[in-house]
Parts: sequence; C-alpha cells; structure tokens
Amino acid sequence: MLISRRKFLRQTAYATSAIASASTLAACGIFDQSPSTSDAGGEDVTRPATQDKKTLYLYGWATYVNNQEVLEGFTKETGIKVVGDAYDANEVMLAKLETSNGRSGYSIIYPSDYMVSQMRDKKLLAPLNKKLLPNLTNIATNYLELPHDRGAVFSIPVSLGTTGIAYNVEAVKSIVGEEPTDWSYLWQHKNKLRITLVNDPREVIGMALHTLGYSYNSKEETQIEHAFQKLRELMPAIANFSTDAWRDPLASGDLMMCMAFSGDAISLSRQNPNVKYVLPNNGTSIWTDTIAIPRGAPNIEGAHAWINYVMKPEIAAKISDANSFGTTNKLAKSLIPDDLKAIKALEPSETIIAKCDRITKLEPEALQIYDGFWTRLTTGLG
Repeated sequence: MLISRRKFLRQTAYATSAIASASTLAACGIFDQSPSTSDAGGEDVTRPATQDKKTLYLYGWATYVNNQEVLEGFTKETGIKVVGDAYDANEVMLAKLETSNGRSGYSIIYPSDYMVSQMRDKKLLAPLNKKLLPNLTNIATNYLELPHDRGAVFSIPVSLGTTGIAYNVEAVKSIVGEEPTDWSYLWQHKNKLRITLVNDPREVIGMALHTLGYSYNSKEETQIEHAFQKLRELMPAIANFSTDAWRDPLASGDLMMCMAFSGDAISLSRQNPNVKYVLPNNGTSIWTDTIAIPRGAPNIEGAHAWINYVMKPEIAAKISDANSFGTTNKLAKSLIPDDLKAIKALEPSETIIAKCDRITKLEPEALQIYDGFWTRLTTGLG
C-alpha cells in the first residue's frame, strides 16, 4: 500500500518537538506513530550528481514517482529512463536538497504549495523555461497565479487536494441520524461521536480557527488559544490524532468519522461505498501539489520534457485516477474515470473555494505559539 500523501508535520519547526515527545505520546495512546518512509524503501538513497541525459531521477510523493504506467510511457516516448524515489514529508525532501548543496542528483521534485515558497526563498529552485513547456496551456489559468508562486515561475501545480470529513455512513446514520455537512457537526454531536483528527497542528488548529471565524493562518495568540479551547471541548470524542491509521477502523465502524485528506479518503470511498468524503459547507483548507526543478538539476532538458509530458491531458487523468486528487489540467477532467468524476468532493465548487483557506508559511515566532498549544492538546495538559 502506498504511503499517505500528507503524512508529515506542516512546518519544520514542529519536527524537533514532535520527535522529542513521540515516545511519551505513543505511550499514553494519544496518537499512532506509523513508521516513516523516505526515499526508496526507507533507505538513504544517493543519486549521481553527474549524469548522462538518458536518465532522469525524480524525488516526490509515492503516487507520482511509482506510477509505472506513466513512467514507462515517458520512456517509450522520449527514450529517457526514469528512476523515482519517494519521500513522505516535504521536510525530508527539503533537508536532502539543502544538505546536497545543489548536487542531489534529482532533476524533478514534487513540493507542496507552501514548500515552494520556502524553497524559493532559500534559492533551491531553478526557474522554468516556458518555451519548453507547450502543454502549459492545458493548466487552468487560475492555478498559475496562486500566492506561493505567482506566474508559475518555479513550479507547476498538478494536483488539487482538500481536507475534509470521511465518515462511515451506516454508523453515523444509526447513532447520530443526520450526516455531516460542515465542521460544526463535530461539536454538535461530540457526545455521540468517536472520531480522529489528523496528526497535523496547522490543519487541526487551523480548522478550529476557521470554525471560529478566524484565518487558518492566524498569528494572534489570543485567537489560537481560543481555537485550542474549542478543540478541548472535542476531546471526549477523539480516539486519537492520526493521519494514516484511521482507514480500517473507519471502514469497520469502530470509528464513525475522521478528519482526512482528500486523496486518502476518496481512495477509500472508491473501494468501500459505505465510506463517504464530504467537504464542509463552511469551508476548509485547500492545497496543491506542484512539480518543480531543483537548483543544480543534472538533466534540465529531461526535466522539462517530463513536466511537459505529465501536462498531457491523458497522462494527467491517469495520475488523478491513481491518487484520487483533483487535477489542475482543464483538458484532463473529461478523461477521468466516471466513478471518480461522480464524487462531488473531488474538486470543490467555486462557492466552497471562496470559503476556503490555503495554509501558508508562518514565521518561527508564530509557529512556536501553535506548537505550544498543540503539545498541550495532544498530551492532555490544561
């Protein structure tokens, strides 16, 4: 089974405290500690810094770099062999590129939107040569002007994701009656529910901030504390904080409802019709995965050929089918399998988008505030 697309802490500042407290939290049963995987098979893979132009090394989320049909199609079309290594955290990728000083050996990476901003500021990305990307016209123009990289100077958004509610239909109907429509449902029925929230401070605290009418990216300590206090009201209903380990318990009915990332939840719903994924009517977090070229990439020409290839409508549709994410490719939408297109939550409507936030990079001072309240929440401290 592929590793979860979003199994990571949103900002590097959380990593130190998360590692330091992991044993304590796991021992208390607060949240699951799933084994982390980076690179190929979890090993520290080293790729040659000097390469010929007939090999292209990719570094990205597993669903992008392990799609054999897409990789083999590119090789057949271009004659370039593709080797993909997977990471499970943006921060793993960032650390590898920083320590390699432009000699990682990778010519393609898949940073999430907020990570593009961070890498751009650190001068870790190579500007794209649009003349080598004629298929760029297939990408919907609104995705080319997102705040993390206006004008798509360093990155191309390829997949659209959201954070929403996955739920067991039979369990919810039998115990609560009505099905969820927005985040406020969690508080309205907290005495009846058994739920999980993702193990991600920015997402969880951000959701509570949003429910209170604040921004997902609030820097105000009083607002963040207000969100913390609201989340404490949910603690009797929370089984744990888990980004990955909710699937089987939800399918069996041991869990009734889970905060989940769209690709994970929609994939499960496609396998199990008793599981549904809904986007909250009051809005949620919305994000994109991008494709980019790292500074010092040894095969710039091959990298542009790859980016142009995955922007083909038929290829973009295959990728969307594989990861159950929405696509930014306007011509690929009609080619997506019918069962996936039928899921309304695959791509939010303009009405919902208008109510959504994108989680953005925060300064260390603000992150420390989130970190402090997150530790208090997950350890049960007042």
